[in-house]
Amino acid sequence: MRELLNQGKQVMAVKALRKHTGLGLKEAKDVTDAVRAGHPVPIMPSTSMSLADRARELRRQDRIADAIQHVATETGMTETEAARFLDSLD
Repeated sequence: MRELLNQGKQVMAVKALRKHTGLGLKEAKDVTDAVRAGHPVPIMPSTSMSLADRARELRRQDRIADAIQHVATETGMTETEAARFLDSLD
């Protein structure tokens, strides 16, 4: 999401955020607006599954890039940090 915002692609950033988090349009736009204003990415309340469980499920489906992006979007980690987090999961 941050990369898209840095490229001036706010609509695409909103779409990516909605895809990865399930947020509604207004909530996703509010988050991207906050990030553009320099605020950290808020940690979103999620489904009943923990972030680790959701990341494990994406990894199980062989969707590593999606898992990394999901972790990065939800936590504000860089993609490198998110990849390390994913690697640390059992």
